[in-house]
Amino acid sequence: MALSQTVAKLARVVEATVTLPTTSGTVAAVSLPAGCVVLAAGVVTTQAIAGSTGYVIDLSIGSADVQSALDIQAATVGTITVEAAVPVATAVADTLDVVATVTGTATAGAVRVWALVLDMATIPGPAEVDRDQLA
Repeated sequence: MALSQTVAKLARVVEATVTLPTTSGTVAAVSLPAGCVVLAAGVVTTQAIAGSTGYVIDLSIGSADVQSALDIQAATVGTITVEAAVPVATAVADTLDVVATVTGTATAGAVRVWALVLDMATIPGPAEVDRDQLA
């Protein structure tokens, strides 16, 4: 099955490196445009967690979790952490946030947050489809 060229033009990976909070809290990670669908998301550890005894994160858009309960306490640099994602659509521009639940106090930690996004606001019209150009 061939990948739809229309969908291929809409899909992209967005990412940002985030310094994690030392205590439980929320950090904005990736800006998302209005009218998009986040299909998947995850993190790559760029600085290992230190100082805490537990570090779990959710990747959320508002109150909707794309990823829930990612345990990154023992992740080493370069570890990719991902679970089954719940797609979330945005009606207005928003951010994909890291919501941290920390046991103890962390003294270090950073991750690269990534998301696979379909930008549904810019669907090419019929005049932009390759088959029309080839006719």
